[in-house]
Amino acid sequence: MANTVRTPIDERLYRKCKHNEVTDCWEWQGGINNSGPGYGMIRDTDHNGMRTTHRVSYEIHHGEIPKGKLVLHKCDNTLCVNPDHLFLGTHLDNTLDMIQKGRHNHYGVKSKIKCNHCDMVAQKGLINRWHNDNCKHKKI
Repeated sequence: MANTVRTPIDERLYRKCKHNEVTDCWEWQGGINNSGPGYGMIRDTDHNGMRTTHRVSYEIHHGEIPKGKLVLHKCDNTLCVNPDHLFLGTHLDNTLDMIQKGRHNHYGVKSKIKCNHCDMVAQKGLINRWHNDNCKHKKI
């Protein structure tokens, strides 16, 4: 097998970003994971797999992320990779930031939604990922 030259991860990261002039976010336009609100994902062969784009961006601009630290968003945009919008914190910092900004879910109240086809009410993830596509009331 011939040696292939890989495009550096920073080039691959930034060529798939779009600048939002209103928020100044650098929004990832590539693949995202399906956990929670969805974070950008990029293949990193140096780390043997996929990584979240905001963590990669943080490391490119600010250096290694200490063990036990998270990379948080000042802008609350999970697709943003603008290093000026990223900061380090603990799980507690992340939780306090979420509460302060009103993004927390009071006992599952915000996560319940109604099916597009029937009156079933369930957790958002269940409705979106399974029920809407499999609802017996869905018109084919």
